[in-house]
Amino acid sequence: MAAVGSGRAAEKIVQRASNLAATLKCPWIAVYVDVQSPLHGGDQIQIGKALELARELGAEVITVTGTDLVGCLLRVARQRNVSQIVIGKSGASIRRFFRHDQVLNQLIRESDDLEVHVVNSGSKVRESMPPRWQDLKEFTWFQYLFAVGVIVAVTFAVMSSGSWIGPPEAAALIFLLAVVVLGSLFGRGPTLVAALTSALLWDYFILPPVFKFSISRFGDALAFGMYFVVALFMGHLTSRIRAQQKIESLGEERATALYLLTRELSAAANLDQIIRRAVLQLEQVFQAQCAVLLDASVNEKKQRLHWASTFTPSEEGRRAANWVFEHSQNAGKFTSHFPLADAFYIPLISTQGVLGVVGLQFTQAFPPTVHQLNLLDAFVEQIVLALDRKRLNEISERAKVLAESERLTKTLLDSMSHEVRTPITAIMGATSILAELEKDDGHALQREMVGEIQEATGRLNRLVGNFLEVSHLESGTVKPNMNDCEVSDLIYTVLAEMEKELVRHQVSVAVAPDLPLVWMDFVLMQHALTNLLSNAVLHTPAGTLIEVSARIEHGALDIIVADSGPGIPAASLDKIFNKFYRAPNAPDGGTGLGLSLVKGFMEAQGGVGTAENRAEGGAKFILHLPLKEKMIPVEKIYE
Repeated sequence: MAAVGSGRAAEKIVQRASNLAATLKCPWIAVYVDVQSPLHGGDQIQIGKALELARELGAEVITVTGTDLVGCLLRVARQRNVSQIVIGKSGASIRRFFRHDQVLNQLIRESDDLEVHVVNSGSKVRESMPPRWQDLKEFTWFQYLFAVGVIVAVTFAVMSSGSWIGPPEAAALIFLLAVVVLGSLFGRGPTLVAALTSALLWDYFILPPVFKFSISRFGDALAFGMYFVVALFMGHLTSRIRAQQKIESLGEERATALYLLTRELSAAANLDQIIRRAVLQLEQVFQAQCAVLLDASVNEKKQRLHWASTFTPSEEGRRAANWVFEHSQNAGKFTSHFPLADAFYIPLISTQGVLGVVGLQFTQAFPPTVHQLNLLDAFVEQIVLALDRKRLNEISERAKVLAESERLTKTLLDSMSHEVRTPITAIMGATSILAELEKDDGHALQREMVGEIQEATGRLNRLVGNFLEVSHLESGTVKPNMNDCEVSDLIYTVLAEMEKELVRHQVSVAVAPDLPLVWMDFVLMQHALTNLLSNAVLHTPAGTLIEVSARIEHGALDIIVADSGPGIPAASLDKIFNKFYRAPNAPDGGTGLGLSLVKGFMEAQGGVGTAENRAEGGAKFILHLPLKEKMIPVEKIYE
């Protein structure tokens, strides 16, 4: 954890913490504690630069508000499971006796098992006064004059009241009341000045001897000393109460702003409403004009200005927004990146990347305070959550539509397959009878026409069968009937059934002689091998060689169908088994279901189908089926 403050070592602390986290290979955070003490413009800029550097180096930036600096740091450290704290120490020796070293010593004392790394700023410049008393310089002269004027007025009022007020101690209570009231109105500086002034005026005008800065009695000296101490403590405590009230007020404002933003975003129904309501809230809270630029294209790094924006970015602002979109970091006015831009630009980062960029044109001339930046980060996170919620809702709706479409498709395929298959079966039976009658005395042309009808009907029958099998596979109704089967019997059975289709190709078979019986579903393997051979016939020229082989390799059965065709395009290798996918060079007439069925049949048995190109040309498909632990050789079965 890097404890970032307003000292000169702020950026050095961040760099040291980043290097330490990189060495330990662990995440890190940068914490700034806003103790509600006024800051110079230079300190504010220095803190902003240090926190921005922490974001660029990959830290999570956390800003907390409180009066106990050490307590806030240790609370965050323990909540986030921090093991090491990096904090800064000025090189100015005058600070040794004041608040900074007190904070450092207290942190080391109360850190328990936490390791504390102290970074020296290396600065040799001495400050004119310690930090505790620098607060006196942060208030306007009007507050000091007003505080002194009130004490003077109280003094004249007490003097003019005469003797009815009573002893000097009673007048001291009136002065003390004035100091408490001033402490509730102003900060520490004017309150301390009022306490000192009241003590002096009480001694000079009220405490005997009057009109002299001298005390004649021990009791009066004790009263003066006690009054001065009580006045200082009362003024200081009142100022602390006022600061705590201011912290609570800021926390309440922050919570209210986030609540209103969340309520508005949750009621938004679409993207335009989300952006419009976010812009209104940003303008109201930060008193700035707002522009939202969204990604206009998935493939191009371009952004479009949303219509709800209240200003149009300049050319430099557009460049800053594009840089923010590409680098996911803040840029624009008040930053080191594109400082001449017209606005301050911050990215909308989600898990999907940068969704867009928000630009703010502040009315203030000074950079946004740490409190403003912290609140702006919270606003951006809420906007991103709303955009992500909208995206997830759209994905859910698309998934519902797709699921309904898939269900309807399966129903249609199942219905079509059953309704069409009945007339196809009738046509196939009729053409078979006609073919038998035409063998002896039929005309040659008639026999040719009957053959073409048979071939077309067979193709149509396989197509409808494929549709039906696809619907069964996707519905999960296909249950393999596993048995010990002979591989050569499977191959020759398939070749016999496809004799007519393979008549125009050369077919070679190579089955290893020592193949055992393999545990598989004979019918599913038959369908898978049939589809591979049909695919080879369809995609290779007539007269080319189709090789069918089987072997045992690495504890699995591999049935290989290799052809001498044009092969498979490299871009299609990983998609060749997808449903309805057809390679760019595929001939007309296919549906892209055959290889999808091969994949489904193999996966149903615990196997897999793969495809690759042969070095000598052509494609090679492999049916890979794992074997059981103990296989029985075929010879032993016959014996």
